[in-house]
Amino acid sequence: MTAADPDVAALLARWAERGEPAMFAGTDTDEGIAAARDRFAALVRETVRPADAAPEVRDDGPVPVRVHRPAERRTDALVVHAHGGGWVLGGGDVYDPIAARLADDTGAVVVAVDYRLAPEHRFPKPLHDVLGGLAWAVDHAADWDVDPHRVALAGDSAGANLVAGAALARRDRRQSVVGTLLVYPPPDFEGRYPSVRENGEGFFLTAGDVVACSKLYLGSANPRGDIRLSPLRADLAGLGPTIVATAGLDPLRDAGRAFAEALTAAGVDARLREHPTLVHGFVGFTGAVPAADEAVAALHREFAALIS
Repeated sequence: MTAADPDVAALLARWAERGEPAMFAGTDTDEGIAAARDRFAALVRETVRPADAAPEVRDDGPVPVRVHRPAERRTDALVVHAHGGGWVLGGGDVYDPIAARLADDTGAVVVAVDYRLAPEHRFPKPLHDVLGGLAWAVDHAADWDVDPHRVALAGDSAGANLVAGAALARRDRRQSVVGTLLVYPPPDFEGRYPSVRENGEGFFLTAGDVVACSKLYLGSANPRGDIRLSPLRADLAGLGPTIVATAGLDPLRDAGRAFAEALTAAGVDARLREHPTLVHGFVGFTGAVPAADEAVAALHREFAALIS
């Protein structure tokens, strides 16, 4: 197994020393879910590179969105973003620095959808929110002087799952996507992948976390055969150019690889970008781990080239 980046290892050791629990520890109660959300928000604030500007919060659509304008506009594409956090964590302003960085690095207006969270709002409500927020953003493209016909999608973790579903929905409506960025996506609720076992303990996201957040999102829904949950199992032909980024020490690594391979097999311009020494969550580690900051910068440069 590849060793973790030294700064990642130091960060994980610091959290272990102070007794940080697993991300989804205690989420079998309402109080535990609230505590996990607070804990996740605090960890992001501790490790992310801060943003210089606050977003414009819009709540006049079907779902609140947070609009991030870049310091310098370099494209008229509209980027719609969905945050990570296992469909349970990460709402509100937690992801503002991450979405703001995406806007500044790409020179694009980024509309971040503040979708409702599980378990209060289980599948398919978060997906419906992303689809609704996307449609609303396209309808309001003139508000930010962007081209409603040049839509791009981006998300990490659970957000990557949601925007992959949105990309399929647009494809089915014969609406193009100029580029999609999926960072450590969970694209398959049905498969079993070796990386869940190999990286299931000691690397921020645990195998237990994967099970816990899936249960919180699904509730009583049966994932088998539902491509809204498992976009890897859909007909992927006709999707736009897609960047799939993985972390080498992530339980979701192999599922992300499998998704990139399935996209390529379907004739999609798919680019797999692997980061062997990083862990799940690295888009939020940009202020604490130089290698994570460099990885995010490289992914954003490639995404910017797709949507320019």
